[in-house]
Amino acid sequence: MRALRWVGVLGLVALPACSPGTVRISYRPAVGEVVTYRTSVRAVTVTRIGDEAARRREASSTLTARHRVLSSGAEGAEVEVRLSQEGVAPSTFLVRFDRAGQLVGVERIEGLPADALGDLGLSEILPASAAAPPRRALAPGETWEIDEPVALPSASSAARVTGRGRLVALGVDGGRRVARVDSRYRLPVRQTAGDTGGRLALEGSLDTAAVVSYDLDDDQVHAVESRSTGRYAVTLLPPAGVAGVAVPGTLEVDVTATTRRAG
Repeated sequence: MRALRWVGVLGLVALPACSPGTVRISYRPAVGEVVTYRTSVRAVTVTRIGDEAARRREASSTLTARHRVLSSGAEGAEVEVRLSQEGVAPSTFLVRFDRAGQLVGVERIEGLPADALGDLGLSEILPASAAAPPRRALAPGETWEIDEPVALPSASSAARVTGRGRLVALGVDGGRRVARVDSRYRLPVRQTAGDTGGRLALEGSLDTAAVVSYDLDDDQVHAVESRSTGRYAVTLLPPAGVAGVAVPGTLEVDVTATTRRAG
């Protein structure tokens, strides 16, 4: 669960409103821009495999994500994200976002192939980018449908994030003018991880509720609060090419995260 929520922290800019009381939000970072976010994460997992007793695990951590914009243009932006946590070696991600702030690709993790992302739990945070508001002018109370394709690392097929977003209010938080957006969406998950030491097949869905405050005075996200819950059917498979019996089970996850801009 190390990498939870960094994708949800994108720099966005409020464009001139089309009419009083409305805002238009789009992803337009400047090349060389550097922003740091701090995220507090609490994750609870309950695993049941075969006839074994359920295993419950609870973990809390604080992550620091440093975003540096490498390129930005009409098609979107390329951003380097350096994720650090006390007692854990830093991870560096090179990711691409389109003009609407949707995540469209992961180029590398410190030279590792993109499918290694699955071991870091990134499949649980990819929907955060799909919850970005539409580019049209929005007024408080206005809603929109979320229906976006998502390419998951280690996934056997493409998935679509579906749900609904709402512009809750325009206001002030800590002296900053912000737009508060409430989004709820579901991500189907179907993937297999592992190889020589055994494989684990996962199938189910992750439901996320997130509240994001977009800063209207500059081009950054001000704060994010989110909770993701999921239940998956799990199958423990023998290593590839080795005969063996598949063992069924279940996995339940409950992840809460609070992110705030740190600099």
